[in-house]
Amino acid sequence: MEASGYTQGTTYSVIYFNDGKDYQYQIDSLLLAFDRVLSTYQETSYISKWNRNETKDVEQPTMFKEVVQRSKEVHAETHGSFDITVSPLMKYWFERDWNTTSLDSAEVDSIMQFVGMNKVVKTNGIYVKSDPNIQLDVNAIAQGYSVDVLSRYMESKGVFNYLVEIGGEVRTSGTKVNDESWKVGIDKPTDDNLERELALTVELSGRSLATSGNYRKFTEVNGQKIGHALDPQRGYPATTDVLSATIIANTCMAADAYATACLTMGFEKAKKLIEVSKELDGILIYSVDNDVRIWNSKGEEVVFE
Repeated sequence: MEASGYTQGTTYSVIYFNDGKDYQYQIDSLLLAFDRVLSTYQETSYISKWNRNETKDVEQPTMFKEVVQRSKEVHAETHGSFDITVSPLMKYWFERDWNTTSLDSAEVDSIMQFVGMNKVVKTNGIYVKSDPNIQLDVNAIAQGYSVDVLSRYMESKGVFNYLVEIGGEVRTSGTKVNDESWKVGIDKPTDDNLERELALTVELSGRSLATSGNYRKFTEVNGQKIGHALDPQRGYPATTDVLSATIIANTCMAADAYATACLTMGFEKAKKLIEVSKELDGILIYSVDNDVRIWNSKGEEVVFE
């Protein structure tokens, strides 16, 4: 069976094997409920109201709490390379098309006073902001979390052979109907890869995978490619040698967040993060001079021809 459609500005697909029951309606309902909590594109969502300081008499949803809590954990483990309080910075750079040549450093500095996960604190069981100007952007973790939400639902219905994919973020469980392993492809990190040629494929079961990449979204300044990923600690677009970061983790929410962090951190720091982690596996595609290389935490390094 397969359920598919559109959500969060992208497509989704759930492939599953059971007794023939169709879960399309239930899956769509879950995704709509998810958007009502965590979509920053919907003015009436909980997170949008939280950003506008309009949730005083509104109960804080569990989904919101789970995303903020995991975000704080990843922020700590990545030493600040992942931060969901970057919303005002994201707006600033989007308005300027990520052009760093005409920036106002004083303006960036003024925005930075409202950035930092320490400014979101838990009080009486709910997350509150230390300053009314704090705003959250959860796009680097929410999509992965939505994969987890659907996966939990499928398992609650006794379905343990499935693949859930939303916008390229994936979780699988069990196998296909013929006991064949689930395989997930990772694109070659080139901006002209319109045919989606794969760099490699990964067998995946019982875990989640997410990829973040700069290679299709960048601005070239003085011959240097600057990706559309922010360095939350500096307030500027990140200059990084990592072209693509793929993380395999126990939850897709974690995979999504750590993949974003690795993209910002650069190869050496990202490699170290993955190597010391008991939960994470990773595949980093990065550049060295004119070479593009693949580092796999479970295998040997490969250099593209």
